[in-house]
Amino acid sequence: MPMASPGQRAASYWFVEGLPDIVLGVTLLIFGGLGLWWCLHMSKSVTWPDLYFLEAGLILLFWKGREILVFLKSRVTYPRTGYVQPPEDIPDMLIGHPTSLITLSFKPAPPPDENVTRFNTRTVYVVFLWCFLLFGAAANSWKSWYTALIMLPLAVALYAWNRRSERPYPWWSTLILALTGPALLWLDLSPLLQPLVMPLLAGVWLVVQGACMLAGYLRANPIPRAPEGVRA
Repeated sequence: MPMASPGQRAASYWFVEGLPDIVLGVTLLIFGGLGLWWCLHMSKSVTWPDLYFLEAGLILLFWKGREILVFLKSRVTYPRTGYVQPPEDIPDMLIGHPTSLITLSFKPAPPPDENVTRFNTRTVYVVFLWCFLLFGAAANSWKSWYTALIMLPLAVALYAWNRRSERPYPWWSTLILALTGPALLWLDLSPLLQPLVMPLLAGVWLVVQGACMLAGYLRANPIPRAPEGVRA
């Protein structure tokens, strides 16, 4: 989507190097991996403890994700292409329907701030809900056809709800995400382990998505050299 206004360009700049996707993907890998380890070594259940670890990680991301990104951007992004005011993360009343308030007034007012993002509700929260769907299905006798189809709603939701946002996902990339479910069948994992591996696949997809953007960004924007001192 073309970013016409300065506010929209500033919001798009927040995602230019792929760090939000990388942080979300690493969160899924770390907490999903902890949940998988716990289920295999410490718990008699192989379903719900993994869900608890994942939800704890995503809640932590809601709470401290902005601070983590600001820390990373201050060392990666801002030294290369400059500082821009981070966008405000505005929650949607309903996913896909932005919260807005229309008022009628004869008094002139400044235009609304367009330096906003809905990454938390349209991406992080979507993954949050998908985990409930994933493990809700696992609690009711996981079937092999779940493995083939369970990635599809996540891929469709990420593409559709972000399609006109400041952070759209390419259709071909979300198609790859949808196909990771059928590809997992080739590994011939136990049906008990398949739902535990699904969040890790989503995490890998997000990290690769962000890493490709980061590699292109770093290649195009090396750190500028400090100017040499002026001799007297």
